[in-house]
Amino acid sequence: MPAHFISRLILLLSGLALMAFGVTISIHSNLGTSPISSIPYSYSFIFNMSVGTLTVLMHIVMILLQMALLGKQFQWRQWLQLPVGIIFGAFIDILMWATQGWSMHVYALQIGACLFSCLITAIGVCLVVKANLVFLAGEGLYAAVSKRFGFEFGSCKTYGDIVLVLIAVISAWSVLGEIIGVREGTIITALAVGSLVKRMLPKLSFIKFNQ
Repeated sequence: MPAHFISRLILLLSGLALMAFGVTISIHSNLGTSPISSIPYSYSFIFNMSVGTLTVLMHIVMILLQMALLGKQFQWRQWLQLPVGIIFGAFIDILMWATQGWSMHVYALQIGACLFSCLITAIGVCLVVKANLVFLAGEGLYAAVSKRFGFEFGSCKTYGDIVLVLIAVISAWSVLGEIIGVREGTIITALAVGSLVKRMLPKLSFIKFNQ
């Protein structure tokens, strides 16, 4: 068992909760969700399933893709991404239910909510990184592509996010005849969260676990 397991687990769960809250706020802003949530959100209109449930299903697909890419290099501990994805999806559904009465129609308020969601999401990502236990399947898939083909991880994430958004756009347009969950907020989130994480992580250097 990793050193300081309970403390790190609490940090991980706190990070997942904040990330889920960030997803929830971005959905309520009606300006588009983050790239990683664009598929679950748009597909929730296609299949009449909750965003959290579709998030879990997407995690399963991403884990299976990691297995296909890595082959024998796929390690059993990477399956830990599945319970993390289930917890993340459950947090999203709980928070969506708790905030179902929220409605934003004033553009300035929508932009403010979008920016706040970026901040909350970035803090959550930092906590997950500092916990250093297991990451979400999206990052796991990008890491697998990087390892399999020798591409730089940052490039894999950038192009991977673009692919996710394109899948969401094409799927919604093909089935529903309109684009759902992808707007200017999607671009803002894609650009802002990574930048905020880079700025915040050094300020959280006091959070460390001695082995």
